Amino acid sequence: MDTIRVGVVGVGMISDIFIENMINTFTSLEVAGCTARNMEHIKAKAEKYNITPMTIDEMIGDNTINMIVNLTPPDVHYEIIKRSLESGKHVYTEKPLALGYGQAKELLNLAESRDLLLGCSPDTFLGSGVQTAIEAVNSGMIGDVTGFTVMLNRGLDFLYEYIGFIIKPGGGIGYDFGVYALTALFSILGPAEEVCGFMQTNRPFREYKNPMMPKYGQQYKIENENLIAAAIKMRNNVIGTVMFNGDSVFPEKPYISLQGTQGMLYLPDPNGFGGDCVYVPAMSESDRILPVHHKYSKDSRGIGAADMALAIREGRAHRASGAMACHLLELLDGIANSCETKTYTTMASDFIKPAPLTGKEVF
Repeated sequence: MDTIRVGVVGVGMISDIFIENMINTFTSLEVAGCTARNMEHIKAKAEKYNITPMTIDEMIGDNTINMIVNLTPPDVHYEIIKRSLESGKHVYTEKPLALGYGQAKELLNLAESRDLLLGCSPDTFLGSGVQTAIEAVNSGMIGDVTGFTVMLNRGLDFLYEYIGFIIKPGGGIGYDFGVYALTALFSILGPAEEVCGFMQTNRPFREYKNPMMPKYGQQYKIENENLIAAAIKMRNNVIGTVMFNGDSVFPEKPYISLQGTQGMLYLPDPNGFGGDCVYVPAMSESDRILPVHHKYSKDSRGIGAADMALAIREGRAHRASGAMACHLLELLDGIANSCETKTYTTMASDFIKPAPLTGKEVF
């Protein structure tokens, strides 16, 4: 199999699992090199994985690199993705695609105008958990889907101490964390039609409380949302609710259910690849764990990039698409707009629901 040569931009915490999987798990990719802002960090990461340390100019100018995998913080996504597309390279990026729908739509249009693929995390929906749910829904196991319920809790007060970008725009509970659940829903139900809801920042001014950290005692401001509640009507007339609560506690106890005319499904944690998908038949008080016919249950981050590499070679649509990520950002921006205007927001964007996995794919 011919591989797609990849340049990795960003060498932070998330880069290890991406690079490890792209080197050792997914045969469609060849990691050529890495770059970031700090050359010492670049060299350390390159030495760890026996790849080439590069400046961003060297990577963009390297005609042997076909795809950029962008793992930078959200505030530079637009800049990195735009420059990469303009250089003629396909791009797969960490979420969110950009800081808002306007930027995302511009990037999507640029990719399409240059006949390039643009992909975006989360790719956890390609794991065995959500793919089992897709298989169950498509088989008619729960009849016609009529509703969904999502609740995600997280103690961001703890994470604010360690992860700097999550207090900045693009790093809030919806744009950084809620996207896992929304992408799972979109992959099963398709695009949304209307949304309304509330988005707010509880206790925006806080103080670093860990005495072991260098900023201990300093005050900081949260520049994004940490609480979202919304009602969503999908284009297929399914209606549901979401609650993303980052002003809560650990451990995370995600709750995602699909309600149908013949039963219900409970999905596993959308931030993971595996987990049990639980089926509750109609007129029954018992439930059962569905059998899994899919391979990717361990942390398989980067599978979206690997699928995109195959899509480039095969001339087909990739699954973790920029169009789906763009639609997701329009929905989140729509919740913010609804909160401000006290109106419904009608979605303008669209995407083609990703093809389900068969369980036989080799990425």
